[in-house]
Amino acid sequence: MNKRICSMFLFLIFGLITTYAQESSYGIRMGVNVSSINSSELPENLEDGRVGVVVGFLADFPLKGKLSFQPELQYSSQGNKDERLQLNYINMPLLLKYNITEFLNIQAGPLAGIKIWEWENNDNYKTFDFSAVGGIGVNVTENIFVDLRYIHGLSDVFDDKGGLTFEGNNQVFQIALGYRM
Repeated sequence: MNKRICSMFLFLIFGLITTYAQESSYGIRMGVNVSSINSSELPENLEDGRVGVVVGFLADFPLKGKLSFQPELQYSSQGNKDERLQLNYINMPLLLKYNITEFLNIQAGPLAGIKIWEWENNDNYKTFDFSAVGGIGVNVTENIFVDLRYIHGLSDVFDDKGGLTFEGNNQVFQIALGYRM
């Protein structure tokens, strides 16, 4: 079932890319994450957030009028300050972007992440993470942009198989600078 949904979703993305390839733009985006694992079950001494990095690639496909589709592929360091709660992901946000003006836009959409690193590989964390993304962007020039985003995890990051009974989800604030070609 999941393979069928993923296949249909990838087919849709490639169809959009092919349809709008002539008007599309591509770019890079890099910035800073301030993240934490939101859990009422974590001890107080482990609640401090982590400052990390986000870096990746994006494509921007105009859809209709002021609306565009912006898929991204990015590395993101997330989790908490305590090294036992640090996680790194390859994330794929799939954003709809509405250009309010030539300089200002809002962005929203889902994000799927795959965990690529955790402290001491102790299997306390799930491999996949699903989140909702919302943000605002400013086009500084035709090629340079800045955006601010909030990412709210929809799935539990802790894995019961690792022996933890905690429940928690990722929460991330991002500010990034990008270059669109």
